Amino acid sequence: MAKPFDVEALLDQTFFGLDMQAMLGDVEDFIDFSESNIDWQKCREVRRAELSCDDSQFDDPRVAAQYRDQVLEGVAYRFDVSLTQRVRYAALTSLITTIEWVLISLRNRAAFPVPAKPDGKNEAVHLLEVFDHEAGLQLGPQVQLVETLVQVRNCIVHAAGLLSSYKYGTELRQRMSTCTGIKASNVNFLGESVEIDHGYLQSIIGGIKKWLPNLEKVMLEKGLIRR
Repeated sequence: MAKPFDVEALLDQTFFGLDMQAMLGDVEDFIDFSESNIDWQKCREVRRAELSCDDSQFDDPRVAAQYRDQVLEGVAYRFDVSLTQRVRYAALTSLITTIEWVLISLRNRAAFPVPAKPDGKNEAVHLLEVFDHEAGLQLGPQVQLVETLVQVRNCIVHAAGLLSSYKYGTELRQRMSTCTGIKASNVNFLGESVEIDHGYLQSIIGGIKKWLPNLEKVMLEKGLIRR
């Protein structure tokens, strides 16, 4: 027989990270909505381009074929590379901003003196290291991931994602080599740049939704932050 549902126990339970979950979910929704819209628009644009090519008049069939290939390649580049990477660049930037908001909020609730950020270190990375040390959660891989994503964000913001134009391009290449889903690529005709694979950011967000609220939970249980 099923156990009766205890409404009072549910109401007395503390749920951690609901605001975090909502903000991270917004980033996921932005990616999913944008990429599904790109896919739909691509199908429509390919069909329009094919009809336009069919109506074009060329005396030489080879020229007609070349023209058709160039038009369809242009459509594919626009939707598969240009628009898609812009969406993922924007989503990554938004994700880092969300992580920073969460960690700064925890800093403002801290019940212990938070050390000042060292020069040259990102605020989110610094706070995550401090909180992890105090909470004893051993979030080393998560800290490294956030630090890598911050550097990718910086390359996007300061160098349009182009590694040759980014001051720390060599270091970033090394960091990205440890990731499966974000890499240095020549997909952009402007030169070697950051390429973010389909589904990578969603998988990252799925992990963050677990360990970031748990960090708040453990810190609260240990009296490291105020309610």
